[in-house]
Amino acid sequence: MTDNILSVSGISISFGGLKAVNNVSLDVPKGSLTALIGPNGAGKTTLFALISGFLKPNQGTVTYCGQDITGQAPHINAVAGMTRTFQIVQPFAAQTVLENIAVGAHLHYSNRHAAFSFARDIATQVGLDSQIDKPAADLTVAGRKRLELARALAAKPKLLLLDEVLAGLNPQEISEMIPVIRNVTKNGVTVLMIEHVMQAVMNLAEHIWVLAQGELIAQGNPSDITQNRHVIEAYLGAGAAARLNEPHRNIQNTVSVTTNDPSKQGNSGSNHQASPLLEVSGLRGGYGRTEVLRGIDLKVNKGETVALLGSNGAGKTTFNQMICGLVPTQAGQVKFANVDITGAHYTDIVPQGLIQVPEGRKIFPNLTVLENLELGSFSRARARRSENIEYVFETFPRLRERTKQLAGTMSGGEQQMLAIGRGLMAEPILLILDEPSLGLSPRLVEEMFALIRKLRDTGLSILLVEQNVAQSLDTADRVYVMENGALKFNGLPSDLMGSDELRRAYLGL
Repeated sequence: MTDNILSVSGISISFGGLKAVNNVSLDVPKGSLTALIGPNGAGKTTLFALISGFLKPNQGTVTYCGQDITGQAPHINAVAGMTRTFQIVQPFAAQTVLENIAVGAHLHYSNRHAAFSFARDIATQVGLDSQIDKPAADLTVAGRKRLELARALAAKPKLLLLDEVLAGLNPQEISEMIPVIRNVTKNGVTVLMIEHVMQAVMNLAEHIWVLAQGELIAQGNPSDITQNRHVIEAYLGAGAAARLNEPHRNIQNTVSVTTNDPSKQGNSGSNHQASPLLEVSGLRGGYGRTEVLRGIDLKVNKGETVALLGSNGAGKTTFNQMICGLVPTQAGQVKFANVDITGAHYTDIVPQGLIQVPEGRKIFPNLTVLENLELGSFSRARARRSENIEYVFETFPRLRERTKQLAGTMSGGEQQMLAIGRGLMAEPILLILDEPSLGLSPRLVEEMFALIRKLRDTGLSILLVEQNVAQSLDTADRVYVMENGALKFNGLPSDLMGSDELRRAYLGL
């Protein structure tokens, strides 16, 4: 029988009416490198919190090294040899790299000299030995990720839980980090990792578990997982598996594909003008030292629906925030309706008609449906508020029935309708929809995309930013695929579904 260092059995947790993790069971063999993957919102980090003791489950058990540790406090688990990293690294910025690593070492070394000596060994192991005297605040993002790993390793784990340790790294940094992670297991530490960089997962993992909507949907080796119908549909949307199994082609240099010929531009090609409504050139930027976007060129024509696809962490939302003035640009240009808006403040961009419906809806839960809609016209189209409310109600009849209902008490699908309706209240010239299907049931996803197609057919220009590939390709005139902050595909939906670029971006092939 396999010697499992970790066994999770029937574990579940709910937050209010949301079942975040539902009856999950999995095993991690001792000495293995096992991956836990799934689309955004699948419940992966919540499961890590249940395993490590940051959350207590409603039901189920966690067994570590043969002992039931269900609900046991994290610090007790750490002493027993279970440590973890976090998605958002938070080193002690004013302390040196060595001092940060020594924090972990002090779990087992009460003597300062011994703790610092061991911390130096760990720094060498993760490639930080030349930076041990540098303040953590001065490290690059890649350096901070290594520091997060080092601090966890300094606690001498038997089982290490890695939560998106590669997130935010560029391709070169990822390739340099992979052997560091592999050496962790070679040194006898068992690793369970959450990761969205699928190429790295397929390169590193011996066994993969897949979560979707809080439930396990598949397990197996990397090659099995990439061919699994349920996994493909979880990442790409219903119906995608069958379409991907059609004969596919390896499209080379697809970023250079052009679609200026209206006869080749899909549903609304005949309405497109030579001058793009939105034109982004060489866009670069990110957060502090983290460069997320690496030279993005993208266009949206008038009357066109363009899909921007990519797995979680690819940089899609950052792109939205940057063109809307919420994140500063470092290089490149953004033109909207022939006006250069590069670096403009969002309060100057919204009145021009560039409107974003953000990921996660961001409605005001303690205000009524009507009050939420009225706020949508605060900066634009206020004089036509009454007419636009009526237009929103015609588009989303369910909202008319709930005008006095508090927005936070509505279902997820209804809240998404409200978020889009609020965006329509500003009379958008270009409407950006960021993950409108996130967190919705399959039935509601179908309903939501039917409503988006209804908006498309009115001639509204739409930039659709989504992970649901199948639905997006049925809706869009053109499509871009983003991977690690760079565009890997630009062309027609019919070309993308049959291409290897789609498999690579989402499944790591």
